[in-house]
Amino acid sequence: KRLCLNNKRLNTWANQKKAVILDGPFELEPSRRYSVDVMSFRVDTRILGISVGLFAYFGPYVVQISALFLGWDHAEEVSLIKPGVNFLTMESISMLPPQCDGVLLAAWGEPYDHHKKKIITWAEAKEAYHGMKLVLNQYEELSE
Repeated sequence: KRLCLNNKRLNTWANQKKAVILDGPFELEPSRRYSVDVMSFRVDTRILGISVGLFAYFGPYVVQISALFLGWDHAEEVSLIKPGVNFLTMESISMLPPQCDGVLLAAWGEPYDHHKKKIITWAEAKEAYHGMKLVLNQYEELSE
């Protein structure tokens, strides 16, 4: 239970059980600085109607780094961040916040199964999730 600073709806949806952790959290060394080079995940193409995002922990807070909505005809492997572009912010570098001690992949909304033609439970939606690829770059800030 950490407060999300830049996606306030996620706080509400988590309390209403309309949000779940798909993967993680994965611990990081908070004394180091990180950027995200690549972040993608695999999910069955029949699942849609949800948003999926990469989030970073720091202290009692969490911030959204990237996210997207899974609509009709999405690929089985979905990229949130590729080298040189974060598809949410369109920025070329996706920095994790200072003192970041972990990252996770979360999903929110109402999962819909196109094959069953109905809204499904998060447990059913999580069965359609097949892992993520996360490549972080560790760096040191230059002191002046």
